[in-house]
Amino acid sequence: MKKIYSDFRFLFIALLMVLFTFSFMLKPATADVVGVQKNATHLINVFADGTWTTISSNPLTLSGFTVSGATAVTWNSDDLQFYAVLNVGSPNRRLVTVIPSTGVCTDIGPMGQQFSSITYSSTTSTMYAMSGLETPTPSTLYSVNLLTGATTYLAGPFTLIADQGEVIAYNYDNGLMYHWAGFPDSSARMSTINLTTFVETEIIQSGASHSEISGAVYQGAGRFIATDLSNSAFTITSAGVVALQATLLPFQVKGLGYVDALLPVELTSFTSAISGGNVTLNWATASETNNSGFDIERSKSNQSWSKIATLTGNGTTILPSNYSFVDRNLNSGNYNYRLKQIDFNGNFEYFNLSNEVVIGIPSKFKLSQNYPNPFNPSTKINYDIPFDGKVSIVLFDVSGRELHSIVNEVKSAGYYTTEFNAAGLPSGVYFYRITSEGSGNKFTATRKMILLK
Repeated sequence: MKKIYSDFRFLFIALLMVLFTFSFMLKPATADVVGVQKNATHLINVFADGTWTTISSNPLTLSGFTVSGATAVTWNSDDLQFYAVLNVGSPNRRLVTVIPSTGVCTDIGPMGQQFSSITYSSTTSTMYAMSGLETPTPSTLYSVNLLTGATTYLAGPFTLIADQGEVIAYNYDNGLMYHWAGFPDSSARMSTINLTTFVETEIIQSGASHSEISGAVYQGAGRFIATDLSNSAFTITSAGVVALQATLLPFQVKGLGYVDALLPVELTSFTSAISGGNVTLNWATASETNNSGFDIERSKSNQSWSKIATLTGNGTTILPSNYSFVDRNLNSGNYNYRLKQIDFNGNFEYFNLSNEVVIGIPSKFKLSQNYPNPFNPSTKINYDIPFDGKVSIVLFDVSGRELHSIVNEVKSAGYYTTEFNAAGLPSGVYFYRITSEGSGNKFTATRKMILLK
């Protein structure tokens, strides 16, 4: 009996240790919010996300200039730097990079107008700026050159025009720009801006009330963090639901910048499998925090990387997750793959496949059924050639009359895909025939395709 009790106690203690370790591993990643002050003390503060406890506070400095304040700060998730707009006299506003923990800025160049807000999108690889009321053209959206600070007009003026300033923040989930503008009654209206059509749509806010918004940044999962001129902090959903988060901030916090202190996904495996000209990629995560998704990137023979697909992540979960993607119809050659895991606020991390994928030479001739089939007006045809030689693919009608030469050239041994566009043909049944000759071998095959318009 004593032995059973001892064994049970040992197992209980071991289980507690496992649970403690597991809970420690799954502790949510912390994040920081960065804001600047417009007034004479010109501070840049780093706050703890959610509590707004000050982690660091430093005066902004820029060599060769006297800084009198700042109007905005944002995080560039591509080059992993904070950018800020400083007031430095004449010219009034300059774009800089800044280290929040020290306040030291590096000059980029004059912006030309008095911009009140900036935000960065890694989706479009663009920094955007919104002009304030004091500029010649208020409530106008620009893109910003990160090498010179120069701005290029995009659209505006928009319907929502602020009494004091404008605030914009990019939403990574829906690809829309969000815009807040203050009015003489100290309220702040909210809208979205479509970055393709530049159509503005107002969103009616609900919940807690706030004065004019001074800073905002997208946190992920449909939620913004925002500050107002009453020195308070809020969360605002994409649908406009407002909730008070903190009061009595140390100053009118403008900006904002937001960055996860830790990367949010723990990848446990990343493997590949080859079947003919197809590569299947499989990967698994132990847990995820704020995971927007994965870009799948490929390079051939160590050349430049290109994105081939995007898979949506599971947001935040403590459960293991499995992902799979099939890269189809590759030609013979050597390939490398990597995953770009992207957080909701644009932060990202790369995971490289450890092995090189080698697509070899097929062992036999093959002509596949076109896909889609039926089709309108384009379809694809896959074929495998085990020897170098002349390849011909010809299209015929039901009477056997030759209509079109789809392929007619010398090909190296390998896996191939060709696309055929039948825009000039009427609906009906057609046949395509492959003939391949090389190294004393000859192959002929015919398949039927159906065009439906």
